[in-house]
Amino acid sequence: MKIRKCAMALPAALWLTVAPPLVQADEGFLIDPAMGKINIDARLRYEDVDDNSALKDSDALTLRVRLGYLTPNFSGFKAFAEVESTTPLGDRDYIDGRGHGTDSPIIDPDNNELNRAWLAYSGFDSTLIKLGRQRIVLDNSRFIGNVGWRQNEQTFDALTLVNNSVADTQIILSYVNDVKTIKGTHVEADVPVFNIKYSGLSFGDITAYGYFIDFDASAATDLDTIGLRFNGSTQISNDLNVLYTAEYAEQNADIVGASDEDLSYYLIEGGVKFSGITAKLSHEVHEAHNNVAFQTPLGTNHAFNGWADQFLATPADGLEDTFLTISTHVAGVKLMAVYHDFEAENSGTDYGDEIDLLAVKKFNKHYKVLVKYAAYDRGDSISGKADKDKFWIQGELSF
Repeated sequence: MKIRKCAMALPAALWLTVAPPLVQADEGFLIDPAMGKINIDARLRYEDVDDNSALKDSDALTLRVRLGYLTPNFSGFKAFAEVESTTPLGDRDYIDGRGHGTDSPIIDPDNNELNRAWLAYSGFDSTLIKLGRQRIVLDNSRFIGNVGWRQNEQTFDALTLVNNSVADTQIILSYVNDVKTIKGTHVEADVPVFNIKYSGLSFGDITAYGYFIDFDASAATDLDTIGLRFNGSTQISNDLNVLYTAEYAEQNADIVGASDEDLSYYLIEGGVKFSGITAKLSHEVHEAHNNVAFQTPLGTNHAFNGWADQFLATPADGLEDTFLTISTHVAGVKLMAVYHDFEAENSGTDYGDEIDLLAVKKFNKHYKVLVKYAAYDRGDSISGKADKDKFWIQGELSF
């Protein structure tokens, strides 16, 4: 069954990259500049999970299609609406997040929904106001993101203000009252957000942020997080750039029926870009106290502590992740390799290690083929985890 699904996915994924557009002008699906713009996004993916836990191995072939319409500008107003459909092709012998399946999770449920629907106003000087269901991606998506890797992305019902009136400064203020999750479900929440970035330095950007997550009454924990992030690079020569990132955040976890916990997060990262090769060494820490750990429930967490998704939520003993990332391009193909070493922040327990590999080929601006692999090894210590391998192949087109 897995071989058949993979065999189906490969030619179909390649077809997505060469299929001609139905209507194309100005490198997009434009009806007419005076009538607005239609966007389309299609992604066919085969995912295979080799799980050594009590769960069985699983695989899935899914097709995700988005279709949206953006109105032209009317006296500073614009509106946008986008529908999203994810369809499993074949059997669903996997846990899909919507109550189907018993094997290893692949959270891409059969789902049809309104993905985005917003009204925006830009009539004020250097200011954009947006109201409705929208995509919010802040900084590197660690704390607020769209979980774009999954077929059903995460979006937010929110009021957002973006202001650029101060030189070299972007101010983002938002209030979220509902989260549309990757499972196609909704979580009511009160989430005031601020994110202020200053980019006037020649060697990097400084961002101050605050995310105050108050879930509905059924949630056990509310999270208030404030932090500071610095990210930049320095050119040493024509062929050499030095890269660096430092970030620190404090989180107050208000636990129902228990005392509050104040927890820390930090990231230190350094690297070089030399002759087309980028290498970075990173150390990320999620602190834990009294079986409560620093969490990022609204982040794009798949992109961080290993693509095998063993640490989408921080374990109660905390997490330290030291990882090396190397990337380059060969014959127009982006190649990336990441090695992770995991351990518990509080006790030092060995959580194992992981190797992640990626190859991406883009065909002009609209088509892309991706192959991706993750191999997690639980190590020698008991960590509540099991060895897990994941493999993906997918094709995308977007206009």
